[in-house]
Amino acid sequence: MIGSILMGPGGSEYVSIETAISLKKAGFEVYIDSLGLRSADKLYSLCEFYGLNHDELRGVGLGYPQEDPDIVFNTSGDVLSGKSHVVYLHFPSFLEVNTYYPAVKGFAKTLGNLYSLLNNLIFPFYIKSTKVFLANSSLTAWFFNKVYGINPVVVYPPVNIDDIIGEEPLPFRDRERRILVISRFSPEKNLEKVVSIGRALKERGIDMRITLAGAFSENNGWYLKKLVEEIEENGLSELVDLRLNISRSELVKLYKTSLVYVHLTPMEHFGITIVESMAAGTPTIIPRNSGAWFDIANEDTSISLPYTSVDELADHLVRLGRSEELWKRLSTNSRLRSLSFSRYRYHKEISRVIERVVGLKKSK
Repeated sequence: MIGSILMGPGGSEYVSIETAISLKKAGFEVYIDSLGLRSADKLYSLCEFYGLNHDELRGVGLGYPQEDPDIVFNTSGDVLSGKSHVVYLHFPSFLEVNTYYPAVKGFAKTLGNLYSLLNNLIFPFYIKSTKVFLANSSLTAWFFNKVYGINPVVVYPPVNIDDIIGEEPLPFRDRERRILVISRFSPEKNLEKVVSIGRALKERGIDMRITLAGAFSENNGWYLKKLVEEIEENGLSELVDLRLNISRSELVKLYKTSLVYVHLTPMEHFGITIVESMAAGTPTIIPRNSGAWFDIANEDTSISLPYTSVDELADHLVRLGRSEELWKRLSTNSRLRSLSFSRYRYHKEISRVIERVVGLKKSK
């Protein structure tokens, strides 16, 4: 999980912790071996960040165990991490950097392309030693089937909705006129799109503000500076609010009080924050060219509204801002849909995967 060191915590770190919890519940002695996670304090800090209970990780070790493990589970999807019995595949690691990281330039672009090239070169050899490949979405599974001819088992990422789903959603009229965007402040997330959305709001006279919130690492200071400059140059400082490294409780409050959630990243393999928004009964607008549209929304416009351009996105915002009936329908349906992606569902699926791996090892 080198990315978390450079860019701040994200979905990959969350998945690794939830995987450790699921294996511990299944009766295994579990160790998390990650460059960015070497102390109990760091582990507990991440638990708070993701809204998890420390007690669920009691007894989980950090670092590589003294004795060779029975099962190695790679949650990063990065084959450079070494051979594993189970690999949870992610989309971006194998793509040319500008396909998924359009804002990356210069040395970072060169480094990113080298990283992708190495993953592609090593992967064919990696296939032979892996017992089970998992994919975090049907989009990811399709990609690996097309390129490498393997058929990963699709296991959707866990989503912690425990602290969101318990209360009835705020109704339309009690919501703030806020467009919520949750994302790590890093170039692959395509956050420059908030400028285009902000301009569309002004041009159309849409009475809404944008809040962009998420994790930030000083390593991406250049990117934040560039984003702030673009916002200021377009006269959007009063319209766009940036919130860095907010707490879990602040995040949940934003989910529950915002009028609509917009996801910016095209070709997103899944989108945990989309499901969290849905659990709060907050209607979502998501890129059509994404795993979120296929897997989370089921390509159903009564669950989420897809967009392919800023103009189409703005049209959706106008409709949602004016039609309480449309808003309520999306709110109700998306909240019900979010229940399909709970962390407990993930724990059960991972337990079944491990049972399969144990069986394969015994049959050798």
